[in-house]
Amino acid sequence: MGKFFDLDSPFMRVLNRVADLMILNLVVLVFMIIPFTGGAALTGMHYVLLKMVREEETYVVKGFWKSFKQNFKQATILWIIVVAIAGIIGVDVLWIRANAGNIPGIYVYILLGISLILYMVFLYIFPLQSRFENPIKNTLKNACMFSILGLPRTVGMALVSLIPILLLYFFDVRIVPILVMFGFTGPSYLMALMYNGLFKKFEPKVAEADEEVRTEDDDEELQAAIKRMQEARDKK
Repeated sequence: MGKFFDLDSPFMRVLNRVADLMILNLVVLVFMIIPFTGGAALTGMHYVLLKMVREEETYVVKGFWKSFKQNFKQATILWIIVVAIAGIIGVDVLWIRANAGNIPGIYVYILLGISLILYMVFLYIFPLQSRFENPIKNTLKNACMFSILGLPRTVGMALVSLIPILLLYFFDVRIVPILVMFGFTGPSYLMALMYNGLFKKFEPKVAEADEEVRTEDDDEELQAAIKRMQEARDKK
């Protein structure tokens, strides 16, 4: 029984991980409520989650805050872009519903297809921002590339990200306490497990002295790695 509750036992490691996810979720939730900080909050969250997945030692709040401050400006711009596009799609949906009798069904399917593609691209934006140093244009471009190169895991990430919505649909407000504790970090942790292997393929091969410091060469190496993978697929 003593070994069961030992700090290095699998049981205690799971409990520590659950506690870290809960703490991180509460921190993210606070910043998601504050206007214009959602992008930096998601970036900081993915920074910490990727550390967890890779079993790299990090302090949850300290790691989150470090990435939050480091990426605040660019992540905020990306957040505004994402929210603006989502708003446009939302307006289109409302317009189609209001004019359902006068709009051909094909337009509904086109909008649905575009929305799904954009959603899968959006899933990579803030994880990429947390890991790679890129201009905004390249981050968006790489998010598009990763969503394609990452198939079918991209579909898996999309399904996992919808878990909170499905739980809320089936269990109503009874599930809200669970969502407050794990609504963001739970699904995102599973997503990090999926995109971790893909990210490693494009990260610098040379070991860094400080693994938490991102180099300016990341972008060039990332672009070169993507090009090599595309060429390999074309040959197949």
